[in-house]
Amino acid sequence: MVENNADKANEAAEKLTEAVRASYEAAVESTAAMQESNTRLAQSLFESGVEALRIQAELRDQTLQSLGEQFRKNQEVFREVSRESLDAYEGFLDSLFSYYRDVSGEGENPSG
Repeated sequence: MVENNADKANEAAEKLTEAVRASYEAAVESTAAMQESNTRLAQSLFESGVEALRIQAELRDQTLQSLGEQFRKNQEVFREVSRESLDAYEGFLDSLFSYYRDVSGEGENPSG
């Protein structure tokens, strides 16, 4: 009977040891899988961040290029409008001077 109890105790201890070992292996595998998953997630987040920064840099470059072109166009338009304004003002002054000459009689020939 003592042997029978000892056999049952040994068998129970073996089952308990096997259960603990299986549980430990499952925990180790679960931890390894979680670590791998976290590594993939971190890598994905990093790559997404890098991609977002690259896209932002491209957009910034395109925006700056567009602003530079718009600035040059605005300068050209301003110069053209300035030239036309000066030409109009010069024409206005010439017409005033011509009118003054006509009214004052400076343009007439005295031997006339």
